[in-house]
Amino acid sequence: MTPIPSTGGTSSAAPPPILELTAIAKAFGGVRALRSADLAVQPGTVHALLGENGAGKSTLVNIMAGVFPPDSGEMSFAGAPVEHLDIQRSSRLGIRVIYQKLSTVPHLTVEQNLTLGREPARWGVMRRRAARRQAADALARVGATMDLDRQAGTLPVAERQLIEIARALQGDCRLLVMDEPTASLGELEVEHLFGVVRSLRDEGVAVIFISHKLAEVRAIAQSVTVLRDGQSVGTVSAADASERDLIEMMVGRDLHDGLQVTRAVPSDEVTLRVDDLWTTTGLQGVSFELYRGEVLGVYGLMGSGRTELARALFGADRPTAGTITLDGTPVSPRSPADAKRLGMGLVPEERPQAVFYDLSVRSNISSASGDLISRAGVVRRALEGRLASGMVQALAVRTPSIEAPLRSLSGGNQQKVVLGRWLMRDADLLILDDPTSGVDVGAKNEIYRLIVEQTERGASVLMSSSELPELLAIANRIIVLRAGRVVGILSGDRLTQSDVLDLAFRGTDPRDA
Repeated sequence: MTPIPSTGGTSSAAPPPILELTAIAKAFGGVRALRSADLAVQPGTVHALLGENGAGKSTLVNIMAGVFPPDSGEMSFAGAPVEHLDIQRSSRLGIRVIYQKLSTVPHLTVEQNLTLGREPARWGVMRRRAARRQAADALARVGATMDLDRQAGTLPVAERQLIEIARALQGDCRLLVMDEPTASLGELEVEHLFGVVRSLRDEGVAVIFISHKLAEVRAIAQSVTVLRDGQSVGTVSAADASERDLIEMMVGRDLHDGLQVTRAVPSDEVTLRVDDLWTTTGLQGVSFELYRGEVLGVYGLMGSGRTELARALFGADRPTAGTITLDGTPVSPRSPADAKRLGMGLVPEERPQAVFYDLSVRSNISSASGDLISRAGVVRRALEGRLASGMVQALAVRTPSIEAPLRSLSGGNQQKVVLGRWLMRDADLLILDDPTSGVDVGAKNEIYRLIVEQTERGASVLMSSSELPELLAIANRIIVLRAGRVVGILSGDRLTQSDVLDLAFRGTDPRDA
């Protein structure tokens, strides 16, 4: 690997870093989130920021965004020292942050989201034509075409991501921070996003790219800075650092190049049978079987119906036709509460749908187990605490206490808590929609192990993912969806990247041609 000096280069003619952070430290109560973090980002480059969950990435981003001040350390922007930074001043400097939790307003239209707070007006009256032109121009800059009158909440994640980017680029954007931008995107959407990022780079915009997908980091970034336990481990050239190098920098140990999965061994007993399932959300005659002790993968591109399938099975969306049979009995869950009583558990694609940010880790983990930890309607606090503490330990959740509010945890640790909610309940059918989204390499292996442990006790797992290598490693079979239909179910020697992608992209099996 080639270390990169913190100044961004050795040439005396090189411009100063657009952003330079030196020896940044920050503590929250007794927890030190950052000990001594350094970061120097050159204009017109993509600079990746890596680290395990809890390494301090989110804290560093919030400091550069002006959300809260550092306890110590120095910051400069475009060569000038910066002190007393707040959100407004950060924005005026040209720093924009797109957080992993998207901030589009679901009940507003695409146009309204793009002009929110920037509405063109004359004498206090909004200029509608100008607003529409402003919104269309913003979308054009990121190569997006979508209905300006459509409510943002009805759009898939990839399109809402583009709205966020388009909104951030309005005005003088000089530094764009992207926190896990590809976490829920398929390969086509990632390629489009990378095209947008490269265009911004070529325009001179600096991009800080935060991701746990190391292949993507090496594909898009020029430089990589790694944080570990709140400290900068070093900055290296992305072209010279292998994925194994980056993993070892992040965790301080060798993880044997990533995925460590032992597949489950399913029985021949059918747990779940879905026959000719249709929904108003796009499913068209979906049929399949899931066996006891099996991990059944679900893969598809944007709009394929992965999330819609999970929601329909869990009672969040009502099917218009078809049957769902659980352990030989036809069921029709009318709500997630019904699905829970039937022994199902759901980890949704978007974490905010499943968490209570202001409640404690304890309360979040136990929120699906009220009937198990209560007696005569009264929660048995000691039992709740023991079970929650055991789950935190099993999942290696990094938290100072089970009483800490969930919002104080990193995104990946929040995801572990959501999964732990259903593991604590011993759900018989786990529906996992991108369960490792925003989770680091080491934590992914822990989650894979826990999933397989659940199948060994007899649970069945339906797991969709935007990361195909993940499904190929852990799934016994993979359902491929395209435009709401099952276009193939692959197993055995057909579980290959080329076979899955052929079906996902083309909708037909080349071996049947």
